[in-house]
Amino acid sequence: MKNTQFARVAGVALLLLGGAVDTALARDCATNFTTEGSFFSGKSFKTWQEHNSVSYDNAFRRVAQAVTSAGFGGVSPNKDLGIISAGQAVTMGQGSVAPLNAVVQSQNKRIRVEAHFRIAGGQMASEETALTQLCKLVEAPQE
Repeated sequence: MKNTQFARVAGVALLLLGGAVDTALARDCATNFTTEGSFFSGKSFKTWQEHNSVSYDNAFRRVAQAVTSAGFGGVSPNKDLGIISAGQAVTMGQGSVAPLNAVVQSQNKRIRVEAHFRIAGGQMASEETALTQLCKLVEAPQE
């Protein structure tokens, strides 16, 4: 009797947990996330998301702030071009920097935010971490 009850509780917990994971992966930024390259050639992580009820100025400001808050250095925003460039120092990279570029575009009364993070060959970055961090950037206008 106790084993059956435990199995039911465990089954419900797994269903709920699975639903939470599915919900997180169903986000637009996760659906649009791509990875290219390899450990030897270097990797590129990209995602994008569109927003309806935000102005270009607010979206650009929020994305630039999110880039800075994420710990990227050398943040260089260019509002006229819609580009925010930054970098992250590579641990034991002898001065190398992994570049990040975010693009904010106004298209047909919608705002599209793209984020692209690259690492060189021989460097490692968790795909899950890249997804999480890039989603924070492209979702920043809706906060």
